[in-house]
Amino acid sequence: NQSAMLNDCDTEDKYTDIGDPRKRKQLEYYWPDLTAKVGDILKHQGFWGYEFNKHGTCSMDLYNQDEYFDLAIKLKDKFDVLTILKNHGIIPGKTCTVKNVEDAIEAVTTKVPNLNCIGHSSRTMELLEIGICFNREATEVIACRRRWKSHPNGNQKITLP
Repeated sequence: NQSAMLNDCDTEDKYTDIGDPRKRKQLEYYWPDLTAKVGDILKHQGFWGYEFNKHGTCSMDLYNQDEYFDLAIKLKDKFDVLTILKNHGIIPGKTCTVKNVEDAIEAVTTKVPNLNCIGHSSRTMELLEIGICFNREATEVIACRRRWKSHPNGNQKITLP
Protein backbone atom coordinates (compact mmCIF):
# COMPACT_ATOMS: atom_id res chain seq x y z
CA ASN A 1 0.00 0.00 0.00
CA GLN A 2 1.82 3.08 -1.25
CA SER A 3 -0.30 5.54 0.70
CA ALA A 4 0.44 4.05 4.11
CA MET A 5 2.28 6.35 6.49
CA LEU A 6 5.63 4.90 7.45
CA ASN A 7 5.58 5.67 11.15
CA ASP A 8 6.51 3.66 14.23
CA CYS A 9 6.62 0.33 12.40
CA ASP A 10 8.97 -1.79 14.48
CA THR A 11 9.16 -1.57 18.24
CA GLU A 12 11.91 -4.23 18.38
CA ASP A 13 14.58 -2.40 16.38
CA LYS A 14 15.84 0.76 18.06
CA TYR A 15 18.31 3.48 17.24
CA THR A 16 21.87 3.01 18.45
CA ASP A 17 24.13 6.03 18.90
CA ILE A 18 26.32 6.75 15.91
CA GLY A 19 29.93 6.20 16.94
CA ASP A 20 31.59 7.14 13.65
CA PRO A 21 32.65 10.81 13.99
CA ARG A 22 32.58 11.29 10.20
CA LYS A 23 28.97 10.07 10.01
CA ARG A 24 27.96 12.29 12.96
CA LYS A 25 29.52 15.36 11.30
CA GLN A 26 27.79 14.50 8.04
CA LEU A 27 24.40 14.23 9.76
CA GLU A 28 25.02 17.40 11.74
CA TYR A 29 25.65 19.23 8.46
CA TYR A 30 22.92 17.68 6.29
CA TRP A 31 20.21 16.85 8.84
CA PRO A 32 20.64 19.08 11.89
CA ASP A 33 18.27 19.42 14.80
CA LEU A 34 17.59 23.14 14.52
CA THR A 35 16.05 23.27 18.00
CA ALA A 36 19.10 22.03 19.93
CA LYS A 37 22.61 23.25 20.67
CA VAL A 38 25.37 21.67 18.56
CA GLY A 39 27.12 20.03 21.53
CA ASP A 40 23.86 18.51 22.72
CA ILE A 41 23.08 17.10 19.28
CA LEU A 42 26.36 15.23 18.99
CA LYS A 43 26.27 14.03 22.60
CA HIS A 44 22.63 12.94 22.91
CA GLN A 45 21.57 12.28 19.30
CA GLY A 46 17.91 12.36 20.34
CA PHE A 47 16.66 13.95 17.13
CA TRP A 48 18.27 11.33 14.88
CA GLY A 49 17.10 8.59 17.22
CA TYR A 50 13.55 9.91 17.08
CA GLU A 51 13.59 10.06 13.27
CA PHE A 52 15.08 6.59 12.92
CA ASN A 53 12.73 4.98 15.45
CA LYS A 54 9.72 6.67 13.85
CA HIS A 55 10.56 6.15 10.16
CA GLY A 56 13.74 4.09 9.72
CA THR A 57 12.35 1.05 11.48
CA CYS A 58 9.72 0.77 8.73
CA SER A 59 12.34 -0.40 6.25
CA MET A 60 14.72 -2.42 8.42
CA ASP A 61 14.51 -5.37 6.04
CA LEU A 62 15.73 -3.05 3.25
CA TYR A 63 18.08 -0.61 4.99
CA ASN A 64 20.04 -0.90 8.22
CA GLN A 65 20.52 2.21 10.36
CA ASP A 66 23.64 3.42 8.52
CA GLU A 67 22.00 2.86 5.13
CA TYR A 68 18.87 4.70 6.32
CA PHE A 69 20.86 7.82 7.19
CA ASP A 70 22.92 7.59 3.98
CA LEU A 71 19.67 7.40 2.02
CA ALA A 72 18.20 10.36 3.94
CA ILE A 73 21.22 12.48 2.98
CA LYS A 74 20.98 11.35 -0.64
CA LEU A 75 17.27 12.26 -0.78
CA LYS A 76 17.96 15.60 0.90
CA ASP A 77 20.43 16.37 -1.87
CA LYS A 78 17.96 15.27 -4.54
CA PHE A 79 15.15 17.41 -3.10
CA ASP A 80 16.95 20.46 -1.71
CA VAL A 81 13.96 22.10 -0.03
CA LEU A 82 15.65 25.45 0.66
CA THR A 83 16.64 25.80 -3.00
CA ILE A 84 13.16 24.76 -4.14
CA LEU A 85 11.58 27.41 -1.90
CA LYS A 86 14.08 30.08 -2.95
CA ASN A 87 13.41 29.34 -6.63
CA HIS A 88 9.72 29.99 -5.93
CA GLY A 89 10.37 33.29 -4.15
CA ILE A 90 9.94 31.87 -0.65
CA ILE A 91 12.78 33.11 1.52
CA PRO A 92 13.43 33.38 5.26
CA GLY A 93 11.49 36.19 6.90
CA LYS A 94 9.06 36.65 4.01
CA THR A 95 5.37 35.90 4.56
CA CYS A 96 3.65 33.48 2.21
CA THR A 97 0.81 30.96 2.45
CA VAL A 98 0.69 27.24 3.13
CA LYS A 99 -0.47 26.78 -0.47
CA ASN A 100 2.57 28.72 -1.78
CA VAL A 101 4.91 26.29 0.00
CA GLU A 102 2.90 23.20 -0.97
CA ASP A 103 2.82 24.32 -4.62
CA ALA A 104 6.58 24.98 -4.66
CA ILE A 105 7.39 21.51 -3.30
CA GLU A 106 4.79 19.83 -5.50
CA ALA A 107 6.24 21.54 -8.60
CA VAL A 108 9.47 19.56 -8.06
CA THR A 109 8.25 16.33 -6.44
CA THR A 110 4.84 16.16 -8.22
CA LYS A 111 3.28 15.22 -4.86
CA VAL A 112 1.77 17.15 -1.95
CA PRO A 113 4.09 17.48 1.09
CA ASN A 114 3.30 17.60 4.79
CA LEU A 115 3.85 20.95 6.46
CA ASN A 116 4.27 21.46 10.18
CA CYS A 117 3.88 25.01 11.44
CA ILE A 118 3.96 26.49 14.93
CA GLY A 119 2.08 29.41 16.36
CA HIS A 120 -1.58 30.38 16.55
CA SER A 121 -3.61 30.09 13.34
CA SER A 122 -5.20 33.51 13.89
CA ARG A 123 -1.77 35.03 13.23
CA THR A 124 1.12 34.32 10.90
CA MET A 125 2.58 30.93 11.81
CA GLU A 126 6.19 29.80 11.46
CA LEU A 127 7.11 26.90 9.19
CA LEU A 128 8.81 24.26 11.33
CA GLU A 129 9.10 21.26 9.03
CA ILE A 130 8.40 20.11 5.48
CA GLY A 131 7.82 16.39 5.02
CA ILE A 132 8.25 14.75 1.62
CA CYS A 133 6.73 11.26 1.63
CA PHE A 134 8.23 8.24 -0.11
CA ASN A 135 7.21 4.68 -0.78
CA ARG A 136 8.67 2.08 1.55
CA GLU A 137 11.64 1.46 -0.73
CA ALA A 138 12.31 5.23 -0.98
CA THR A 139 12.40 4.93 -4.76
CA GLU A 140 9.32 7.06 -5.44
CA VAL A 141 7.78 10.21 -3.97
CA ILE A 142 4.16 9.66 -2.94
CA ALA A 143 1.47 12.09 -1.84
CA CYS A 144 1.52 12.52 1.91
CA ARG A 145 -1.63 10.76 3.07
CA ARG A 146 -2.57 13.13 5.83
CA ARG A 147 -1.65 16.71 6.24
CA TRP A 148 -0.46 17.66 9.67
CA LYS A 149 -3.03 19.44 11.79
CA SER A 150 -0.79 22.45 12.32
CA HIS A 151 -2.49 24.60 9.71
CA PRO A 152 -6.21 24.99 8.97
CA ASN A 153 -6.09 25.70 5.23
CA GLY A 154 -3.98 26.66 2.25
CA ASN A 155 -4.55 30.37 2.85
CA GLN A 156 -2.87 30.29 6.28
CA LYS A 157 -0.09 32.90 6.40
CA ILE A 158 3.31 31.47 7.34
CA THR A 159 6.94 32.60 7.46
CA LEU A 160 10.14 30.69 6.91
CA PRO A 161 12.47 31.21 9.90
